[in-house]
Amino acid sequence: MIKKIALLSAAAFGVLAASPSAAVAYLPVGPQTNVALSTVTSGGWTLCYSAGMDVAFGTSASVTLAGCTGSQLMLAGRQTGSSNLMLLAQTLTVDALNPTGADANNVFTTSNGTDWFYNDDWSWGFKTIGNPYYKYQCDGPSAGSMCLHVLNVGGHHIDTVGTWGSDYEKLVFTSDGGGAVPEPASWALLITGFALVGAAARRRRAIATA
Repeated sequence: MIKKIALLSAAAFGVLAASPSAAVAYLPVGPQTNVALSTVTSGGWTLCYSAGMDVAFGTSASVTLAGCTGSQLMLAGRQTGSSNLMLLAQTLTVDALNPTGADANNVFTTSNGTDWFYNDDWSWGFKTIGNPYYKYQCDGPSAGSMCLHVLNVGGHHIDTVGTWGSDYEKLVFTSDGGGAVPEPASWALLITGFALVGAAARRRRAIATA
């Protein structure tokens, strides 16, 4: 009986130990400027796409970002090879790539302190909430905004810098968000194991004092 209890408890601990627990440490809200690349990579994010701003992104994010499979996306820009990111923002992948149309009106996906916009064959990017923005094929450079042409051409800007050449890069990072919570069945198994161990200990004490 004691051996079975020990095995049950060990199995419960094994299930919990096998569950992912490392949460993403870097989860900024809203557009961020001048962030060290190491802050992002050591904070739980994986680079899944990068190219010079002169390189065409292509006309479909689902094709270009096929390797970005996490539940969250971060779009960032930097001077080529720099250890600092000029501007970045992150949110749920479904929000970052939610189609908002190609017109110039104020249709954005507001998520995680940022206004996001996306449309195949037009543009993808983000801006500071409340700031006016003409998203048609990327507005002019403005503080707190980043835009990529979703076309077969390069450009357009990172924060207040217009970026058309290879001197600047666009980067996309992916993550799966916070650490996973153990399944209810795992908790039930662990609690059952503890209960049986406690019951066995009480039974041994009762026998010893009888």
